[in-house]
Amino acid sequence: MLAALALAQTYTLVVGGDVMLNGIKPGAGPLAGVAKAFREADFALVNLEIPLTDAKVPTARKTAAELKARTQYILKADPRHIASLEKAGIDAVSLANNHAMDYGLKGLAQERALLAKAGIRGAGAGPTGDVATNLAVLTSPDGFRVGLLSALAFVSRGALLKCGPAGTDHGGINVLSFGGKIDDAARTKLQRWIGAARLRCDYLVVALHWGIEKQTKPTAYQVALGKAAVEAGADLVWGAHPHVLQPTATYRGAPILYSTGNLVSPRPGKTALYRLAISAHKTADLAILPAKIAGGRVSLEPSPLQNVKAGRILDESRPTRP
Repeated sequence: MLAALALAQTYTLVVGGDVMLNGIKPGAGPLAGVAKAFREADFALVNLEIPLTDAKVPTARKTAAELKARTQYILKADPRHIASLEKAGIDAVSLANNHAMDYGLKGLAQERALLAKAGIRGAGAGPTGDVATNLAVLTSPDGFRVGLLSALAFVSRGALLKCGPAGTDHGGINVLSFGGKIDDAARTKLQRWIGAARLRCDYLVVALHWGIEKQTKPTAYQVALGKAAVEAGADLVWGAHPHVLQPTATYRGAPILYSTGNLVSPRPGKTALYRLAISAHKTADLAILPAKIAGGRVSLEPSPLQNVKAGRILDESRPTRP
């Protein structure tokens, strides 16, 4: 009876973009300006872009030449920033991104331990391949379950290898390596991964780290992969990596947030929170809450954009070719 009541209710899910705490002092309150929005939600998610670790040995996958040319970056943030996430009311984080393994499995293990101690779930990375692909489940007091899957989904296999993908015999991050094509093999893999997870929760979020940095439109591959993820069972596709906001659309009633931008960063900029009213495998409403980043802190702007019904396209911009 309790489960039936939970499925009939509507819950609030708030999603934020990339949390980049490198270069920001602990105790500076980087998320204090949006904490109220997160804490008032039933479920709160962000992409933890920069690993929280004091590990000393960086990855060898990103070469000195690449670092000098600034085609690759190795970053970390003070582990004491875990308090920023905890105080802001974050329930779970996406970890499958291109910096989670910047300090190897040691850095990842420290970060995962910090998250566990703070009661924050993580998805998309772990000490084994199975852990990296696992579903993280958040459960409301009345039994409603929101699931989170996370994967790095760059087009190039070489780019994926730079980021420390997990394998059958070693840990790292979860990756989707489809070479920019959504064919039958890709759809089968998505169905096995996403379809199985959908059976274990009432609302499924699939976080995909994809696209091109600083591009304000999704690539054709993002559009194709986003739709394929919905077809496989995702109730919400949540994108990250471009570090700027990209259009939001719906497909078969499921929102696709192509890029939620930076949520907090040492650099100033515009951003947003996404507040969704959800129930069992449905999104009833989506509100976009404009925000700004300044001085390493994020704060909400005075007025949210008007609520948008889940069946509408919010932005019909044509995709960018990958």
